Amino acid sequence: MMKVHLRAVFAATAVCLSASQAQSLKDKEYFASEEKHLADSLALTSKQCGTDMTAKFDWSNVPVPAAGGTRYSPSSYCSAVLGGIRRVCASQLGKEAVKKIKSLNCAFGAQRSIAMKDGAIDYTINYQSSNDVDFVFAYLQSNL
Repeated sequence: MMKVHLRAVFAATAVCLSASQAQSLKDKEYFASEEKHLADSLALTSKQCGTDMTAKFDWSNVPVPAAGGTRYSPSSYCSAVLGGIRRVCASQLGKEAVKKIKSLNCAFGAQRSIAMKDGAIDYTINYQSSNDVDFVFAYLQSNL
């Protein structure tokens, strides 16, 4: 039994190493920068709203720009969710309500969407969407 678990761990490690080795330095710096921007926005939200939540990206489906194309800033789109949360917590009732939110996961897809279950917000980024803060604010006003 132990050998099976160790094989799975080694296989998963090998896959992760292969994926990270396949990234160029430019890619690694891009992802690190986006993670830092999201962390900064999360810190602002935590301070302003008095929350203790986490935020992360699911990079598994991030759109790859065409050769020579411009990369988008996923942290801006994910930070829109945090901006919506900050708008909600502008009132005392809102500040109490956002304490239900424990985590934020930002993924990528063909259509923008938001859902919350058990304190976890799953937000799907679509680079063609607009007014993301308003979209999130309206959702939270109806679902908190």
